[in-house]
Amino acid sequence: MHTPRLCAQARRAAARPRGFALLETVLVIGLLGLVAAGLLSMQPRVFATQNEARDQYVGLEIQRACAERLLGLRRQLGFTNVNASLCNSLGGVGGFAANPGVALLDAAGTSITTCASATCTATITLARANGAAAVLPALTLQLSAY
Repeated sequence: MHTPRLCAQARRAAARPRGFALLETVLVIGLLGLVAAGLLSMQPRVFATQNEARDQYVGLEIQRACAERLLGLRRQLGFTNVNASLCNSLGGVGGFAANPGVALLDAAGTSITTCASATCTATITLARANGAAAVLPALTLQLSAY
């Protein structure tokens, strides 16, 4: 049963405008545009950060490969075959044009070119010409007879 009061309320509800006003729609589109512009402005930095991380990873892997070569040669052939030029073929990868530098020190801390004794310290350094990974921390190995 419809009462006149319920019918009047239904007519008023039907007469009210539905949806969003033009101003609300324009504001939402503007806000979405600002958010999109902000995201697009951050995108180049994301890619640059990924490149820097990749360069650091490549540099550390070159240092690790040099350290593995030093340790492997020492295990296979002995201390006398460990020299400063052992890693000269590892450069030229990932923007690291130069070969890793290997500095050898004897037990007294004197610079040497070949580990002739049972204790030797090898410090491996690697650098690039530019970029965030231009200078990587040195990797130091203590080679001892055991």
